[in-house]
Amino acid sequence: MTSTRINNEKSSIRNKLRKISTINAAVILLLCWLLLTSTSLLFIKRYEKRNLELIAATLSTSLTAATVFEDSYDAHNKIALLGNEGMFASARLVTAGNTVLVNWHDRQDQSSWYQNMLRRWIYVKPLDVAITHTENRVGTLTLDGTVNGAADFIRYSVMILSSGMLCVLIISFLLSEFLHRGILVSLRNITSSIHYVIRSGDFSQRIPRNPTREFQLFSEDLNSLLSEMQTLKASLLRDNRSLAAKALEDPLTGLANRSAFVARLSQLLDQQLAQENFVLLFLDGDRFKSINDSWGHAAGDEVLKAIGARLAALAHQQDMVARLGGDEFAMLISSRTGEDDLLQLTEDIRAAIAQPIVIAEGTPITTSVTIGYAWSQHGDSVASILERADMNMYKNKGMSKVRV
Repeated sequence: MTSTRINNEKSSIRNKLRKISTINAAVILLLCWLLLTSTSLLFIKRYEKRNLELIAATLSTSLTAATVFEDSYDAHNKIALLGNEGMFASARLVTAGNTVLVNWHDRQDQSSWYQNMLRRWIYVKPLDVAITHTENRVGTLTLDGTVNGAADFIRYSVMILSSGMLCVLIISFLLSEFLHRGILVSLRNITSSIHYVIRSGDFSQRIPRNPTREFQLFSEDLNSLLSEMQTLKASLLRDNRSLAAKALEDPLTGLANRSAFVARLSQLLDQQLAQENFVLLFLDGDRFKSINDSWGHAAGDEVLKAIGARLAALAHQQDMVARLGGDEFAMLISSRTGEDDLLQLTEDIRAAIAQPIVIAEGTPITTSVTIGYAWSQHGDSVASILERADMNMYKNKGMSKVRV
């Protein structure tokens, strides 16, 4: 009797420990489920809104010309192209004069009550984006977001998360007899480390060693994952910096590209009241097509790189040399402020370009450029000074043909 009573007490204590562990694990997992679910919902809401804003910003830029000229056909094609890919549910384009150019709706959109409720929660109201041209509002683009992807994401996330939580609860119940004394400490160490990483984004955090073998293996796997994520984050930061630099660089010559050139030109025009005038030079190759036809595109690339290097050698530190595309180059010269200096520079450029360029086969190639320039003037815009320099360049090209 005494032995049976002791066994029953031991059994009762074991059952209580099981119940305590199970209830404790269930509560913790439920809180984690609620936290992850609410976090996922907030994340998907922010992501969908931000995604719609990015789509609207990109689409509004591409619709500027169609809105200005009230080209409803072109505007409808551009909107339908993105809309048919499920980027949004409907779009409406109205000009500043209240002319409706496009009123597009996704005919395949058959939203359920769940999707309608989700759309009202995520977007609240349609997104209006102003379409501007030369700082004037020329129209308004209104987009209704779609929640097909978000609905599937939430549905499957809840299913997977719930299944995972259920599996963890069962495992916790089976291991409660052996791990009830250290399981809370182990979970606290792991979850606190993970929560710290989530909150701070600091992947250098590591989970400490654990006396329980299973949790130690889990900690080692998580630490390995954190190490990989830390390496990946550092690599992404390096790649982003590299891409940001390459976005403003011509890949062939290493000079500034058209985007960097226009940005620098705009900056100089904004600063010209506080600084001396500058000059814009357009340089156009005279026989680049014949070089490509005679020696091939590889030789043409070598000629372009040589021209770029020679122009860069003639520029001062405060000047900019850019390749605009093809055999078109441009220079922004702020280091020379007089007409005589400019004429000397153009002569130096012609002399430098006229020097033979030896391609890989050892063949010397000679070429030349036609130069057009324009001095900056008060009230200049990017378009006006570019137009003057371009006209001057074509005028000089025509004169050189007459002399020939």
